[in-house]
Amino acid sequence: MKRAALLVGKIGVSVALLTYLLSTTDLEAIEQRVRTADLLDLLAAILSYCAMLALATWRWQLLLHGLGRSAPLGRLTASYLIATFFNNFLPSNIGGDIVRVRDGSRVTGSTTASLAVVGIDRILGFGALYLLAAAAFLLAPPVVRGLAGARAVLLGLALVFAVLAYVFFMPGTAGRLMQVSRLAMIGWARDKFETAQEAVHTYRERVAVIWAAGAASLAVQALAVLYYLAVARALGIPLPAGAAFLMVPLCTLLQALPVSFNGWGLREGLFALYFAQLGLPRPAALAFSLVGAGLMVLLSLSGAVVWMTRGNGVAEPTAAA
Repeated sequence: MKRAALLVGKIGVSVALLTYLLSTTDLEAIEQRVRTADLLDLLAAILSYCAMLALATWRWQLLLHGLGRSAPLGRLTASYLIATFFNNFLPSNIGGDIVRVRDGSRVTGSTTASLAVVGIDRILGFGALYLLAAAAFLLAPPVVRGLAGARAVLLGLALVFAVLAYVFFMPGTAGRLMQVSRLAMIGWARDKFETAQEAVHTYRERVAVIWAAGAASLAVQALAVLYYLAVARALGIPLPAGAAFLMVPLCTLLQALPVSFNGWGLREGLFALYFAQLGLPRPAALAFSLVGAGLMVLLSLSGAVVWMTRGNGVAEPTAAA
C-alpha cells in the first residue's frame, strides 16, 4: 500500500509539472521545432546513444573480469538492453539494476557479489557525471557557472565522493562502520557484507580495472552530452557545448531524486530553468527535453524485444579467468 501511494504521488508530481509547463508555453512553437527537426542530426543522436550503451556494457564486462569472471559481450548486451527498457518503463532505475544483478549472479555465482559489481558500476557512472560537470563549471563563463544549484550540487557531491573514495582505498573502514552500527552482530548481514567486501578487496588489489572502468564511465557520460547536443542541433537550438557539459550532467544528477516518475516533469522544469538563464526560450527547452528523453524511451524498446525473445538467463557461471 505504501509503495502504491508513493508511486501515485510520483506520477502526480510528474503530471502536475508537465501540465503547468505545457499550459504556460507556446505549444505551436514546440511543434514547429519538432516538425522541422533535422533527421541527420537525429541519426547522429541515435548513433551516440548506441555507442553509449555499447561502452557501458563493455564497462560491466570489464568489472566482471576484474573479479576473475568472464561473460560473452553479446549476452551482457542483451541484459543491458533489457535493463534499459525496465529503467524507462518502471517507476525507478532499480528495476533495471535487478535484471543486471540477477544476470550477473549467473556469472559470479553470488547475488551479493553481482550486487557489488552493479553498485560500483553505478558509483563510477555518477562519479563521471560529477567530474564532467565540475570540469565544465571551472571552464565555463560566469553566466554558465550561475546555473541554479550548480555550486550546491557540486560541493555536496564532492563530499560524498570523498567519503566513498576514503572507504574504498582505506581497508577496514567499512568493517568498523559495520561494528559501530552493530550490523555485524546480525548473521545474514555479516555474511552479505563479507561477500561484498571480498569483491571490493579484489578491486582494491586490481585498481587498474577501476581506473579503466572509470575512464569508460567518462566516455559514456560524454557521449550522453553529445547525444543531447545532437538533439539540440536537430531542433535548431543554439546550445553552447560548454553549457551542455554542465547542464546535462546537473539535470541527470538532480532528476535521480525520487520525487517524480523517472524524472518526467522534473527534467523538463530543470531544462526550462537552465535555458531561461542562458537566454533561450522555454519552447526550445521543452522541445529539447521531450525529444531527447522520448527518443531514448523509443530506443529502449529494443530491450523489450530482447526480453521477449531470449531465454531465461544471460550467461552460465564460467570458470575464473
